[in-house]
Amino acid sequence: MELSQFIKNASHFLEQPENSVIVFQGSSYSHSFFTQLFDRIKLSFPLDFKTIDIQSGDFSYKSQLETSFLGMGCVYWLGDVASLKPKQKDECIKYLTSYQGPHKVMIFVDAKTEIAQGKKITVVTVKDKYFFEDAKLLWATQDMQQAQKIAAFLHQLYKIKTSFTLDELFLLKNYQDLITTDSKEFYESWVTRLVTADTSLFTLSQLLFEKKEEAFFRLWLQIQSLYAEMFWISFLSDQLYRSYFFIAFTQEENFAAAKQVSFGLSFSFMKQSYKQYQLIELQNFHQAIFAVDTALKNGGNMHQIDQLFVDFFSNKFKNQNS
Repeated sequence: MELSQFIKNASHFLEQPENSVIVFQGSSYSHSFFTQLFDRIKLSFPLDFKTIDIQSGDFSYKSQLETSFLGMGCVYWLGDVASLKPKQKDECIKYLTSYQGPHKVMIFVDAKTEIAQGKKITVVTVKDKYFFEDAKLLWATQDMQQAQKIAAFLHQLYKIKTSFTLDELFLLKNYQDLITTDSKEFYESWVTRLVTADTSLFTLSQLLFEKKEEAFFRLWLQIQSLYAEMFWISFLSDQLYRSYFFIAFTQEENFAAAKQVSFGLSFSFMKQSYKQYQLIELQNFHQAIFAVDTALKNGGNMHQIDQLFVDFFSNKFKNQNS
């Protein structure tokens, strides 16, 4: 099944009893997309949505999936099963292949993993690249005014690049929701900045994780105004997510999973600077980002992002209890 079909009929797949397991399958895990998808699910459907983070070693999932309160079913997201060690991954997939309920379970697996689609399993394909026609299907809507706005936005995007990753598309969709169809200045001045790979972002990430404070803030002052607060929150969240699991997988010697999650991280981080971090520091930093995200949506400003960096360089997150 194509991802656009799942999004269009999400209510059916999540609320009907026919399918116990929904498997998203692709070559790489799209963190930003899944975060937004599940936020939408929580807002749109009267479901009890829960997350079991088996990536962090929570292998009590079987007992949770086999237990229900008064027969009430939940929707469980187990995350990126492909990042588990081979034995754990095979065991999880074998278990879910025969899972019959009482809950609905969703997972992500890599494209190389063989999944037999059956009566209780739905496989949703996640592509490497999404072209113009793909994007139209992903963002399809019955609202004519919104459809016109989406069409105008996509036409501008695909003048710049012929394809986008899933994460890129749904990051950009945050901006589409904020502009009007006649936002000429936005399209002429900002779209290129948003979708064109900018090496300065990689440099910024490198300086951040190397904790080169002076050089970091010098670059930060140059480029912070090029992007809106929403972009910086998404960028930082993604960097912290990837760095956290890169370190976790490397410590477990699960190098295949570490490589898979490393997209977008600087070479110097993967080679050397990751060694200076404990996972708790990155976890605390990530939690602080979410707090700032909430504040920005309630009238906050860019200075709160500045303060995040000040706290990080002063090692506040290293010593803070989670």
